[in-house]
Amino acid sequence: MADNGLDACIIPSTDPHMGEYIPSHWSTREWVSGFTGSAGTVIITMNFAGLWTDSRYFLQAEEQLEGSGIELVKLVIPHTPEHLIWLANNLKNGARVAIDGNVISISMKRLIESSLKSAGIILDTNIDIPSQVWNDRPTLPKTLVFDHEVKYAGESRVTKIERIREIMTREKSDYLLVCTLDEIAWLFNLRGTDVQFNPVFVSYALITKKEAILFTDPDKIPCLLMNEMQEQGVSFMAYNDIGLVLSALADNTSILLDPGKTNCRLLASIPEYCTIKEDLGLVTQLKAIKNTVEIEGLKKVMIKDGVAWVKFLHWLNTNIGKTKITELSAAQKLESYRAEQDHYQGASFYPISSFSHHGAIVHYSVDENSSIELKPESIYLCDTGGHYLDGTTDTTRTVTLGKVTEQQRSDFTLALKGTMGVSMLRFPKGTKGYQMDILARKALWDFGLNYGHGTGHGVGFFLNVHEGPQTIGSGASGHMSTAMQPGMVTSVEPAIYRDGQYGMRTENVTLVIEDIENEFGTFYCFETLTLAPIDHNLINPELLSPKEKEWLNAYHQDVFKKLGPALNEDELMWLKESTRTI
Repeated sequence: MADNGLDACIIPSTDPHMGEYIPSHWSTREWVSGFTGSAGTVIITMNFAGLWTDSRYFLQAEEQLEGSGIELVKLVIPHTPEHLIWLANNLKNGARVAIDGNVISISMKRLIESSLKSAGIILDTNIDIPSQVWNDRPTLPKTLVFDHEVKYAGESRVTKIERIREIMTREKSDYLLVCTLDEIAWLFNLRGTDVQFNPVFVSYALITKKEAILFTDPDKIPCLLMNEMQEQGVSFMAYNDIGLVLSALADNTSILLDPGKTNCRLLASIPEYCTIKEDLGLVTQLKAIKNTVEIEGLKKVMIKDGVAWVKFLHWLNTNIGKTKITELSAAQKLESYRAEQDHYQGASFYPISSFSHHGAIVHYSVDENSSIELKPESIYLCDTGGHYLDGTTDTTRTVTLGKVTEQQRSDFTLALKGTMGVSMLRFPKGTKGYQMDILARKALWDFGLNYGHGTGHGVGFFLNVHEGPQTIGSGASGHMSTAMQPGMVTSVEPAIYRDGQYGMRTENVTLVIEDIENEFGTFYCFETLTLAPIDHNLINPELLSPKEKEWLNAYHQDVFKKLGPALNEDELMWLKESTRTI
């Protein structure tokens, strides 16, 4: 920093594709700080180093930053750039701040510049300071890409690209630049293993009215697949050629891009004489609406995943207190049951297997060092998901392993009321996720309780478990303008956490479907897709309304009916008791 005349360096959690999970090659913030959470920003000045992150990671960050010399700075409001306010207040007029332009979006660069401008602070996106000292930096992944067959995807890459071109024609755009890895994987019906938990591969794509160019390591594409795609009108270029191709765009051409997903180095490659049009990612909007094949596949996946859950919960109930079970071994056991299911491809995110006080760490990541033994007491919260060729899952179940206190039953039931409140909602066409959020929180608010994360996120189809553009939350994150539409798959996960004691969360994945239409308009509702029993022992029936009891009983009947045929006699008897009428 001194050699480059810099006063501060910003190190975000992103990569050139603005991904949530990123290849180790770009895990710069983790390398610098040791903090492994998915969200956080490091600021380094000549006399200070700090990590800004939100309440999901406060406990985790405190543990991982201990002794590092990096101070934890707790975000007051999640998903906000409060570190920019700190820079403006602590740097002098004329100070220079660097951030690698490869890992910052166009939108974020604009936000940083506007936030620092009043303080007279200069932003430089042309210097990558960490790379100058990261001597053992991992290389880019070299794993093979594979075809996601139409029998699972429900639509060919050819027709997807044609749909994109129709939109480009309406928008009067000559080019579409696609930078996010899940969009590229969906558009070309390809999957990879370059990113842990996300079946994607490092790439860019450029769509024209006649060409579809995929920029990736050509050695990653099997010959037969490459030949097939070339016959379908797809051409291939090296990953790093994207900047050269953009810089050679002809005069009087227009290019459409998403400023929130395109890094500012690519923007700098585009000649000034080109017309740049900005929009929320076209591919994101298309893939958020699941087609009929995807929906049917996902429903079958939920049965397979539900069977794994029941086998796991039955095993846990049978063996707790008799056999040594740890947070890590429990997560591995559930993974083994998933692995028995057809078309299983691996976990969709790092398992949150948390017992007792660890449950209060919202995104707790169990490992050999942190794993503690499960005992026939307290609360166990397990949040895991799986990837299958025919869908992706994300489920949280909280169970008691011993005697239950009234506070525990109350907390669990109030959070469950939030899950049911959203799940039972009928809403008019055009309703946004933030308008639903109060239904998830009202029961908790009535008791002076709350949780610090969002209520729901989109879920990809054998793709990223966190998918936009829809979201259910306060509006602090996600796209507030995005309405819930039929075909959208969204999680619902209200919760309550008590530091040092436990966490309570019931998370289901839902599908938006058409409900009724009358003189007042078109109304939609949610169909709950997740199939796994909810622990009766943690429910206080006195806190449930008749309608909530009806929903819960109907849900448990559905769970028993759909999962029963795949279970053995002992498992079936356990499930029957676990889904009894309340």
